[in-house]
Amino acid sequence: MPNLPKWAADAAEKIFTKFYHPMVVTKTEYLDTDWKRVCFSGDLHRVGYTPGQVIEFRVTDTQFRHYTPSSFDAEKGQCEVLFYLHEKGPGSIWAAQLQPGDAISLMGPGGDKTFRTAATHHFFFGDETSLGLYANFKQLALTTDKEYLCLLELDVDHWHWPRLIELEADIVPKNETNPGSHAAKAIQELDYRLWKTWRLATFYLTGCACSVRQVRKALRSKGVAAHQISSYPYWSTSKTGL
Repeated sequence: MPNLPKWAADAAEKIFTKFYHPMVVTKTEYLDTDWKRVCFSGDLHRVGYTPGQVIEFRVTDTQFRHYTPSSFDAEKGQCEVLFYLHEKGPGSIWAAQLQPGDAISLMGPGGDKTFRTAATHHFFFGDETSLGLYANFKQLALTTDKEYLCLLELDVDHWHWPRLIELEADIVPKNETNPGSHAAKAIQELDYRLWKTWRLATFYLTGCACSVRQVRKALRSKGVAAHQISSYPYWSTSKTGL
């Protein structure tokens, strides 16, 4: 629910109390100028969480935004989010202002964007908005002896971001006029010996909706079955709240 009238948002907090979890900001850190790590703490012991699910925050009186935690430990009552402060929209403005000691409400988690534990090979595609999810998935892959490949399309100024969270990734530049085209080309040109191993992987596609469509099309043209692909567009230039 990206936008609601204030009266409806207020009513939702009262009616759906069990889905709202009081949290306190315990730590904030700017990893780069427009990339901020925020740690939250609270009572989450009754919360069921599956890696990849989203959480939600009320960022203004009338607006809500979804985020995917980079880590979530219900037993310890700890949650971490990597906020990409992109173009200073309502979510970015809210996240930029968070300071240790701030009290907020966390909604969720929910959604079905989950890590497929049965798969042995995991292929991640996305952009700056995907880094929190893939930081989480990377850790899962490593702790369960699974393999991962990561392909990211990033602004040139952000090419060092994956290293800051120890995420190994191949990077292609963004194409503003044809989003996803460089990533699709990279997939088409993958070494055939590498592709022989990875063609049966599970593929996670997130980030810009146009890029997700391009990469999905490239994968399907290379024989990847639809059930191997999990597509979750986070944003689009024509829509808000994805």
